[in-house]
Amino acid sequence: MKFGILASHQFPQDANIKESIDGILGVVEYARDLDYDSVFTINHFVANLQTPQALSMTSKIIEISGRMQVGTGILILPLYHPVHIAEEFATLDHLSGGRVVLGVGAGYRDEEYEAFGIPKSERGGRLKESIEIIKLLWTGEPVHYEGKYYQLNGQKIGLKPLTPGGPPLWVGAGARAAVERAARLGDAWLTPGNTPNPDYFSKHLAIYDDARREAGLTIDGIERPIIKELYVAEDPEEARRDVHEYLEREYRAYSQYGDLKWFETQKEALLQNSLVFGSPAEVTAKVRELTDLGFNHFIFRCAWMGMPWEKAKRSLRLFAEQVRPHFTADRS
Repeated sequence: MKFGILASHQFPQDANIKESIDGILGVVEYARDLDYDSVFTINHFVANLQTPQALSMTSKIIEISGRMQVGTGILILPLYHPVHIAEEFATLDHLSGGRVVLGVGAGYRDEEYEAFGIPKSERGGRLKESIEIIKLLWTGEPVHYEGKYYQLNGQKIGLKPLTPGGPPLWVGAGARAAVERAARLGDAWLTPGNTPNPDYFSKHLAIYDDARREAGLTIDGIERPIIKELYVAEDPEEARRDVHEYLEREYRAYSQYGDLKWFETQKEALLQNSLVFGSPAEVTAKVRELTDLGFNHFIFRCAWMGMPWEKAKRSLRLFAEQVRPHFTADRS
C-alpha cells in the first residue's frame, strides 16, 4: 500500500506566483518528512489559472523529494512529440535515481487542442502511437515506426533511461474505451477519482482487468493508483465546512471548461462518493472501501485552491498519524 500526494500547482490569477510555488513545494517537503511515498505534478496549457508547467515542476520536485516516487499525473501526451518525452523522461529517470513515473493521458479541454492546432478527434490515436514509440525508444535501439501521426526511420535516443526498459508508464483514462486502451498500453491505469457515480470504480476496474487478460497481460501484483481529494480534520463538522468552502472554489474554476450546472447538480454526489474527507475514523473507512476494491496507491490532492498551506499540512499529518497506521501492514 502506498500513499502519495498530487502537487496541485495551479493558482488563481491574482495569486503571488512565487509565494504559491514556494507554498506547494513546502507541502511536498512536509509530505516527504512524513514518509509519504510519492508526489505527482499536473499539466495544463492556456489555463484560466496560473499553471507552472509539469516538466519543470517535476524536475524541481525531484531535488526536494527524498526517496519519494515523482511522476506526472497526468501529462497530456498528444500535445507533445513522443521523441521529446522519451528523451525528457530518460533524463528525469537519471536525475531521480530511478524514481520517476511517466503518467500520461489524452486530456479533455478543447482550448488546449485548439491552441496547438491538433484536432481533438486525433487524441486517442496520437496517445497510442506516442506510447508505443516511447517504449521502443527507451530500449536504446534504433526505432523503425510507421504510424498515422509519427514516423521514425532508425533513430534512437542518445541517453537510455536508468531503469531498464524505461520508467513505469501509467495511463489516465475515464471512459470505457479509454480504460481498455490504458489496459493494453500502460503499466497501470491512473484512475481519476472525482466521479459522482458510486459504481464507477468497481465497474471500470473489471473492464480494465478484462482488457488486460484479453491482451495476454497479467493483473497479478500490478500497481493500481487512484487520485483522490483528501481533507482530514479532528472535528468532522469542521471538515465538512472547510470542504464546502474549498470545493466551491476549486470546482467552479474547473467548471469554466464545461458546464457550471453540472457542478451545481453533482455537488452533493461528489461529497458523498468522490472526496475522501472527515474525521480520521471516517477517512479510514473511506480508504478501506477503496482498498477492498483493489486500489493500492493513493495519490491525494491535499492542498485545495485557496486553502491555507497549514491546513493542508495538518490534514497530511493527521492522515499519517491516525489513518495510515491502519494500513501499515499493507505498505511496501
